[in-house]
Amino acid sequence: MLPKRLILVAPLLLVGCASTISSERGDMLDQPVDCATADGDVVALKAAIPGTKERIAAGIRLVIPVSRIAGRVTGELETRREIASGRTEQDLRARIAEIEAACPASRPAK
Repeated sequence: MLPKRLILVAPLLLVGCASTISSERGDMLDQPVDCATADGDVVALKAAIPGTKERIAAGIRLVIPVSRIAGRVTGELETRREIASGRTEQDLRARIAEIEAACPASRPAK
């Protein structure tokens, strides 16, 4: 059985990674469309789409009381909600569509 202190501290250790990832995603969504870098931007956006494991982890962090408190303190609670609900994925896919519409010559071959 894990010591109680470890159980209380473990969610806080994960906060740094989550805040970096959400910050990078936000930066990608805020940049203006640049057709010169469109191919790389689309690849980066696709790589940033949260996978099933990340969505499940975000959902679990929403229901664990200690993790919820840590999320409120760090400002990550809303980010976790967006990931768990699929909102982050929708935003990233919408940005990909926006880039592909603005730069039709840069669409990758299928």
